[in-house]
Amino acid sequence: MTDDAFIITRLQTGEEDAFKFLFDSEYEKLCRFANCMVHDSTAAESIVDDVMLNIWENRNTLNVESSLHAYLTRAVRNRCINELKARLRRMASETTELKLNAETEMLEIVFRDDNEPFNELLGKELEEKINNAIATLPKECRAVLEKSRFEGLSYKEIADEMGISTNTVKYHIKNALAFMRKNLDGYLKWTIIAMLIR
Repeated sequence: MTDDAFIITRLQTGEEDAFKFLFDSEYEKLCRFANCMVHDSTAAESIVDDVMLNIWENRNTLNVESSLHAYLTRAVRNRCINELKARLRRMASETTELKLNAETEMLEIVFRDDNEPFNELLGKELEEKINNAIATLPKECRAVLEKSRFEGLSYKEIADEMGISTNTVKYHIKNALAFMRKNLDGYLKWTIIAMLIR
């Protein structure tokens, strides 16, 4: 019986000494390997901790076809890849959220009743695009947006005037902004950039 096979057999019978031996002999090497992949020592240690804990918790069904070191290295590698994928998803999500927040803020500026002339802020071309987009909104949604933007009414005032709830007004404003953001995507990007560099 090879050393690995002996250790695996002892692990499968629940001998903690076998697990401690495996942990002591592999932990630091695995942490160094993980850190080379994720470039974060804390995350690397957490990954290796999870792998080692998983070994112990699933010792009864442990199936190692190669060496224990190769098995552990592969398990750590797979978790590192999952960590890197999760980071990319978080980055993409944060980027999307920042973009949507910026565009929504821009739209809220556009549809707020400011003293600054509308065409001075955005230009005639974008003003035309916005007016065309507003015209395609559903009737009640368009009415809510126009009362908010052009008449400067509060949500409560709009609700009272139209005989609907304040939550319905908020719902229409939210949908209108989402619709406008989608239909004015390219224009908003350039407007936001222009505002940032002014």
